[in-house]
Amino acid sequence: MLPLLVLSSLLFASCDDDETYTTSPSALLTFSEDTIRFDTVFTTIGSSTQLFKVYNRGDESLMLPSVRLASGGRSGFRVNVDGMSGTEFADVEVRSGDSLYVFVEVTVDPRNEDNPFLLRDSLQFLLQSGFYQQVQLEAYGQDMVVLRGTIFSADTLLTGHRPYVVYDSLRVDSSATLRLSEGVRLHFHNGAFMRVYGTLKAEGTLDNPIVFRGDRLDRMFDYLPYDRLDNQWGGVILHASSFDNHLNHVDIHSGSWGIRCDSSASDRNKLTIENSVIHNVAGNALSVVNGRIWVGNSELTNAGSHCLKVRGGDVQVVCSTLANFYPWAYRGATISLSNEFCPLTRAEFRSSVITGYSSNELMLMRDKSDTLAFNYRFSHCLLNIPADSIGADTLPDGRYYHVRIDSLGHDVNRITNFPLIDTDIFYYDFSLDSLSQAVGAGSADDARLFYPLDRLGRNRLEDEASDAGAREFVKPQEQTR
Repeated sequence: MLPLLVLSSLLFASCDDDETYTTSPSALLTFSEDTIRFDTVFTTIGSSTQLFKVYNRGDESLMLPSVRLASGGRSGFRVNVDGMSGTEFADVEVRSGDSLYVFVEVTVDPRNEDNPFLLRDSLQFLLQSGFYQQVQLEAYGQDMVVLRGTIFSADTLLTGHRPYVVYDSLRVDSSATLRLSEGVRLHFHNGAFMRVYGTLKAEGTLDNPIVFRGDRLDRMFDYLPYDRLDNQWGGVILHASSFDNHLNHVDIHSGSWGIRCDSSASDRNKLTIENSVIHNVAGNALSVVNGRIWVGNSELTNAGSHCLKVRGGDVQVVCSTLANFYPWAYRGATISLSNEFCPLTRAEFRSSVITGYSSNELMLMRDKSDTLAFNYRFSHCLLNIPADSIGADTLPDGRYYHVRIDSLGHDVNRITNFPLIDTDIFYYDFSLDSLSQAVGAGSADDARLFYPLDRLGRNRLEDEASDAGAREFVKPQEQTR
């Protein structure tokens, strides 16, 4: 009796494996995506992997005689279909109610072109009915210049024709000046940074800024490019021997830090940064030890430590926005001022916004011996500090002059000063709200003397009073950018 039962079981199993496949023209596949698009991909550097799913939602199984790349693999796209890598696959089964995973990558061959170029291909699915379905594949390729462990030992000019991808960091020797012309894009690989022992001159424009950023051009999620994450590369170090650095219309973002100014001498200019942005870094956006620094018409925003950390020296900040709404972890105060190691001969903030999540965004650390200078002053600023701190530590000449407090219960304060910020997708636009206390808080004299145009090129002097910060409020119908 037992052998008969075994034989019967084998016969039934054989019948179950005898799958039939429909040839009906109405039996079609469905896809989770009809087009797979890649962000810009540097030539010779492989892309990240994207995936889509292929569904058979019908009541009968499908056999696909062929699944193939239309280009035969010549486009640079690569696929993996149901665990198999290649350019063409035969007899791919999709049972009723089942699905397949398809993974897609692309590597772009160089074309010796300055501008990005479009690559297209398609993955074609042939059904037994003779009907073809397909998913489009698209990517933009970009030729670039690789800088690997590069040392600039003589004066050098980098132009903005193609992006630069930096491996193993850059070094500017003490006898050299590195000049960056408008439109230069420096993409630093993870862990790479720039060491300046000589001089850095970066002269961008409003319409064609210079960009320092990471080299990942893809996305962590659909809504989150890696470029909005911090710690994607190192940062810029201006060493003790480095002086007379000038950055104009420069965008530095998503690093482990922004710019670190090592101890030098406060009687000689270390760094002038104007019309620029340092944003979303894990450490300090700008740190200074005993240096002479000018920050004008610029934004230092979202730092895991401080937007500005000063340990002695001579620092002036004019018509700028310093705002710390760093989203990734614990953060420090927006500004940290100290004379614990060197005299703070001057820390002057004029017509600027200093704000953040906390009710006190100013950290003061005084030398215990009280023998070193500790001079700071805020004028015509929107400043996020407790109201009762003004006057308790005020010199006769006044450390707080025409200052508005951003931690009070105004209708608009702290992050709501900036209505275009979207924390759900980590997008930060520091344009002012019409009800912000920064509107009208700036000094027209500061604007007239230093920056009659704001960071976006808008006139500060057209209305009754200049606004504090790097951006002048403009009514929506008046905005041109």
